[in-house]
Amino acid sequence: MTCSGLLLHRKATAQAEAVLRRALDAGLDSAPALANLALCCSRQNRHQEAAELARSATRSQPALISAWNTLGAALLALGQPADAETELLQGLAEHPEQPALTLLLGHARRALQRDEEAEESYRQFDQAGQRLFEEAELLTLSGRLLEAEHQFRQLIATQPRNPSAHAGLGRLLLRRGQAEEAIESLERALALDPNDATSQHFLGVARAQPSDHSSAAYVRSLFDYYAERFDESLVDTLGYRIPEEMARRLLDEKVDLTEVLDLGCGTGLMAAALDGYFGAMDGVDLSGNMLGLAGRTGRYRELFCDDIVDFMASCRTRYSTVLAADVLVYAGDLGRLLEPMKDLLEPGGVFAFSIELNNGEAWSLNGKTGRYQHHPDGLDPILEAHGFSPAAWTLTTIRQEVRERIPGAIALAWRT
Repeated sequence: MTCSGLLLHRKATAQAEAVLRRALDAGLDSAPALANLALCCSRQNRHQEAAELARSATRSQPALISAWNTLGAALLALGQPADAETELLQGLAEHPEQPALTLLLGHARRALQRDEEAEESYRQFDQAGQRLFEEAELLTLSGRLLEAEHQFRQLIATQPRNPSAHAGLGRLLLRRGQAEEAIESLERALALDPNDATSQHFLGVARAQPSDHSSAAYVRSLFDYYAERFDESLVDTLGYRIPEEMARRLLDEKVDLTEVLDLGCGTGLMAAALDGYFGAMDGVDLSGNMLGLAGRTGRYRELFCDDIVDFMASCRTRYSTVLAADVLVYAGDLGRLLEPMKDLLEPGGVFAFSIELNNGEAWSLNGKTGRYQHHPDGLDPILEAHGFSPAAWTLTTIRQEVRERIPGAIALAWRT
């Protein structure tokens, strides 16, 4: 069975069929083997034989989604949509809302000219696919990588032209250290959606061709997508506590919070952590969706939808404190931020920021996560070169991810 499955995966259909027939002729009693043989027949356009084998497999082992899928597809190919609908409804009774079966049910109903029911099946298919994608992303973050890969591949099998599915699989393969396979998936995603900034970013990561900062398009698309569930995912699921820890450091040092600028303000977690302790706070973020949520808090004086470097370069307001919580994971070169910042931060003002730690370089790009990492030893000389003191550093944990602690640090650097 393992051998035949591998051959099928490699599209070696005739070889897989020969292996399966020998095993079945030798007395193997296996519904999965029947289902795989049915798939072999289907791929070779022997649909009647495929339907008979797949029907036997479903009756023997109703849990086999692949058998129901092959049975429905074979009946449709034979021009028997009514029979296909009957079988697919039985399959969906065993596996409710299963995407592949839901899609085939839509095709059967379309062939039966029941267009409204067909459209409803197609809507359910789209919703099921989106749920599969979100579940796969959560499985990835929780470290259940094999389960996540299965989900992504299941989604690709039902939606082969879904760029998000190929992109998600590519990012997962990066986490597993499979760069060549990741490149293939990410290239496929970009062939389907050439403007996908996220896949462009991770393809550069996979090819070991990093820029010194993430593109604005990538950051915007990332946070626009996650905005509505950002706080729940980051704080509740991943244990992110940097805003609270940074707020505590600022208050312990009695930093002047009269005029505060929150770079990459997101949904407003820093403003919430410092609520009641600052005079006025402005926020800037690339994601309009994030800013919409931050605006609902009522804690910001003004909010600006802009790249943080471009905003600081054109800003005429002077601030006593500038915050950047979890921002440098998208910016490798700290000097890009410090150059415009030194003109808007009052002398004696504080730049407070967090970093993910690497082994000592000023910056590096994590080849598995696509995030930038830094180290105090590499950043202090850059701070001094741009008119700041060496930072006061506090080691911490940024978050829990893929069942691992992500080490980081919080820095307070004074404008000299």
